[in-house]
Amino acid sequence: MSRRGKGNNRSGVPRRSFKRLPRKTTILIVCEGKETERNYFDGLKREDAVRQRFAVTVKRGKGGSPLAVAQFAVKQKNQSVADYDEVWCVMDVEGPDRRDELRKAIECLEANDIRPCLSNPAFEVWLLAHFEKTATTFANCHAVISRLNSHWEQHFGEKYDKADRSIYYRVAPLTNNAIENARRVLQTHHASRPCVLDCNSSTEVHLLVSRLCGVRADPV
Repeated sequence: MSRRGKGNNRSGVPRRSFKRLPRKTTILIVCEGKETERNYFDGLKREDAVRQRFAVTVKRGKGGSPLAVAQFAVKQKNQSVADYDEVWCVMDVEGPDRRDELRKAIECLEANDIRPCLSNPAFEVWLLAHFEKTATTFANCHAVISRLNSHWEQHFGEKYDKADRSIYYRVAPLTNNAIENARRVLQTHHASRPCVLDCNSSTEVHLLVSRLCGVRADPV
């Protein structure tokens, strides 16, 4: 009478050993803008280092008031069949005239367990951080782009385009530099101001990017 080998079933066929893959963290990123932020995060989410750990969904925004953007983010979270582990809302501060409504928007997001991710005055501050560390006060998004263009033309031979679908891939090699610059601006120049609404210029995008890339960038 033959003995069955270890790991065999009654038919004598060896059992297959299945290794359960670790569950990916699901993240929803809701953007205020229709193009720039979505194009950036669509590129970032395709990085192997990100895909191995996260399942990222990016929703482009429809613009509008800060509160409308926050309510749109809440709607996207609640309507989804997926139960996301984390939800982030990427928004611009733009100017002081939006301050009161931005505070209401932040309260709305936090009440629905959505993390606001602000840039003051605009998302382009994050792109600028890839090239330099600056806390320069900018009047608006156009002023940031004017500063950004000096680097963009030097590196890429053309002016910055908000609709550029390759925006992430252009700046990707400088991501770690951007994370460090953005972190140091908040830590060095805005340490006494706990809210990005009061920190022109600055950005919190490095917190989301470092989360996805596995780079430590502790909030100050």
